[in-house]
Amino acid sequence: MQICFKFIYILIFTVFSYQFVYANREEPSDNLSLEIDQKKSENNIELVHNLIDLGEYEKAKLLLLKIDNLSNEDEEVYNLLGYVERQLQNFSSAIRYYKIALSINNDYSAAHHYLSMAYLEMDQLDKAKIHRDQLDLICLFGCIDFTEVDNAIKMYEKNNGR
Repeated sequence: MQICFKFIYILIFTVFSYQFVYANREEPSDNLSLEIDQKKSENNIELVHNLIDLGEYEKAKLLLLKIDNLSNEDEEVYNLLGYVERQLQNFSSAIRYYKIALSINNDYSAAHHYLSMAYLEMDQLDKAKIHRDQLDLICLFGCIDFTEVDNAIKMYEKNNGR
């Protein structure tokens, strides 16, 4: 009988905790046209990151395309577009966006990182290594982007007998 009360208590506690946490969480709006803040692009990027964290890649893509109309020279927007396209398995679009980001800023480590990962997903090891080497030059004393790509390439080579 005591075990039954403990179980009920735990169950009730879990349900109320869940409701408290998720009731106070901000959900992105479905109406993306109202979400664009033309004066504060960092708020738009934050919203995109929230959508990506929730796995809402199509919504993130729509918002990014609207942000792109506001600012054509933002490497972060193009890098995020590439990331979203890669998550949607649209590799050719992802690579195109990553390359646009790199045309704006060739030393943008995040774009080299994600481009390298996209090439690995497409079984194009040589191209992935090119961007890993670029990261090595950009991150003279090492950085997380280089380390992650280098480890992914090593794992790829190990798993594919190269």
